[in-house]
Amino acid sequence: MNAASIIEEIELIAEIGEAEDALGLSRRLVGQGDTAWVIDVRRAVTHGVLDRDALRAVAGWIAEVMKPTVDWGLFAGQLADVEAGLRAALAADAAMPRAERRERSARQWIAQQRYEERVGDYSAKVEVVNRERGRARNEAQAAAVRAKTCPECFQVPAANGECCG
Repeated sequence: MNAASIIEEIELIAEIGEAEDALGLSRRLVGQGDTAWVIDVRRAVTHGVLDRDALRAVAGWIAEVMKPTVDWGLFAGQLADVEAGLRAALAADAAMPRAERRERSARQWIAQQRYEERVGDYSAKVEVVNRERGRARNEAQAAAVRAKTCPECFQVPAANGECCG
């Protein structure tokens, strides 16, 4: 469960749930390792009575803890540089003659086709290697079974080595 679904479930339990629902949620959260949340959800139930306000407080605390701490202002300059670069590339593309754009597009398409061919060749080689490894493994297993099996009756001999046929 992610934090958003946990908060949503806590709020649902706080609105219409019962003490058993909160205890069930705390049991499910134990497996995730969020012990602080488990303890707080568990403490919202006292003697079989659900403290809805305490449960809402837990949801608020989880929401506060899960707020992102990234200062996006640090990236504003980099985003402006990226935007300027994209605008310059679009302007250069628009200024390029149509025939030149077609030629560039054809070169890119050919390069993509060659890349896909290389990937296909590599995948085929990998498939062959994996098939050979599987065949070798199967042959080894078959040899082990043949070594234990009587060639006359095709039964596995008894523990004393005697065949039943």
